[in-house]
Amino acid sequence: MRRTRLNVVPPVSKEVALGSKPGAKEIALGQVIDGDKVMSLPTPVTHKANYPEDMAQVRESRTQRVRRLQEEARALAREQIAEFEVLLDATAKAALEIADGGEVYSIGAREICRRLADELPRTLQTLQVISKKR
Repeated sequence: MRRTRLNVVPPVSKEVALGSKPGAKEIALGQVIDGDKVMSLPTPVTHKANYPEDMAQVRESRTQRVRRLQEEARALAREQIAEFEVLLDATAKAALEIADGGEVYSIGAREICRRLADELPRTLQTLQVISKKR
């Protein structure tokens, strides 16, 4: 890969770079010559760290943003818990169906599902009580 050398035109040598050649390109400050192309350099970012009144506004808006994001996260957590409660209820019902399925299901599968059918409704109630406390 061929490397191209970039020539930055400093403000002092602007006249020297342009010279008196006919057809010379006019180059503004903060531009770079790369072969036949003229590219602009990124503009410098001014920092406002010296202005305490601006910093107070930045902190206030950041604080508000943090509070808003925290509330969104809590809402999403409540939504996910509600979805999980629905899944637990459906799982308990399916486990009860398998437990009552008779000889079609193996004894081990029926026993596990019977235990789940007994435990999952209590687990669901506990989860609902815990999630309502928040």
